[in-house]
Amino acid sequence: METLLRQRSIVIWFTGLSGAGKTTLGRMLRDKLLTKGFIVQILDGDYLRSGLNKDLGFSVDD
Repeated sequence: METLLRQRSIVIWFTGLSGAGKTTLGRMLRDKLLTKGFIVQILDGDYLRSGLNKDLGFSVDD
């Protein structure tokens, strides 16, 4: 808990087209930050969309 309180929060967004490498880049950065002792959480749209809104796509109607 003390580690959580000492760490400053930041948000890093990776945006781009599907298949552009956002997840790969995010995982690489996560791994690097973890080795430096940071607490890291990734919110990946591919995984988020597989839950509550798994029936939605990328169309205007969705």
